[in-house]
Amino acid sequence: MRLAMLTATLLAAAGIASADAPQVPSEAPYIVLSDNLDEPNGYGFCIDTYGAGQSDLMQTHTCKPASAGKPRSYAGNDTRFRYDARTLQVASYPFEGFCMQVLIASERAEFALLECSDHPRQKFIYNGADQTLRLDEDRDRCVAVSSTTVPAGPWVKRALTLQNCDELDASLKQWRVVDE
Repeated sequence: MRLAMLTATLLAAAGIASADAPQVPSEAPYIVLSDNLDEPNGYGFCIDTYGAGQSDLMQTHTCKPASAGKPRSYAGNDTRFRYDARTLQVASYPFEGFCMQVLIASERAEFALLECSDHPRQKFIYNGADQTLRLDEDRDRCVAVSSTTVPAGPWVKRALTLQNCDELDASLKQWRVVDE
């Protein structure tokens, strides 16, 4: 009991969310929100392409069950992304050569899956200490999820957002990066 209280106190002091962690059924690599929030299966919210398979737009979605034996390009692998600390990119696992890029226009941001390049809006800093994924060109801004969950077939999803890190609840901006 004391250990649990001490752990919760330390996590709170570090600004780390301590709610239920998701039980991700996907094979690595994937990037999952650290807090399960209201994902009904307990699988968590993984970075994902919009719709089934490859898409230009991105969101978060229920992390999908493992797809053992399926080819890398299998549409069910669309929630599998990896963070490359060398290039600072969030790269698609099934759609090789494609990376997450934030598109910013008039106080609105959308995330897209575009060909990997040196574009500054494809560069993100993952901070393992505070579990944030920050835009490299503006490190005050974090990749986060919206506060609203919506149905997505048998699963659920949330929009990806780019917001001021200091104005966000930890549960909406903290990520776990799980490598192969």
